[in-house]
Amino acid sequence: MIDYTPWNEKDYHQIFIHEAKELIEIFRNEIVELHHFGSTSVKDLPGNQTIDILPIVKTLSQVSLYKDKMEAIGYKEVEVKEMTDEQCKLFVAKKNQLTFYVTMIERTNFNAITRRLALRDYLREHKLERLAYAKFKMQQAVQHRNDFNTYNVTKNDYILKLEAKALRWYEAKRG
Repeated sequence: MIDYTPWNEKDYHQIFIHEAKELIEIFRNEIVELHHFGSTSVKDLPGNQTIDILPIVKTLSQVSLYKDKMEAIGYKEVEVKEMTDEQCKLFVAKKNQLTFYVTMIERTNFNAITRRLALRDYLREHKLERLAYAKFKMQQAVQHRNDFNTYNVTKNDYILKLEAKALRWYEAKRG
């Protein structure tokens, strides 16, 4: 069942900060930037109990050295299937009824980083787009309540179109 919690009912930002501190403790100087992205990073978007974290690392090849430490705090490394065009490491953990996705990307992978941050920033700054996306997500969650795969495909199609707008806006903004 797809379950959304309104943004104002859960302090996703504080949850992100807590988890980010744990990641920094493990990876120390390997992380050069750390971002919260996805629906729970945007005020007024319903969150589906997932926190997406984007650590940008110096070198992706070093991440495997920390696998045991990640497992010690509840993470498992998972194979990345959907993002076959991107080099990244993905760790997933379930903690306190939340799912955490840690997508580690090397700092030289500008396209992968920009895709995630552009969409987040676009939704933060464009209220009408944010509200339309929130409405769409809720409609799809009701329509596909017990069919997560169909829900996910439909939502991802919407996100790809939104992402294209966000990337144009982001590039224009950066000049």
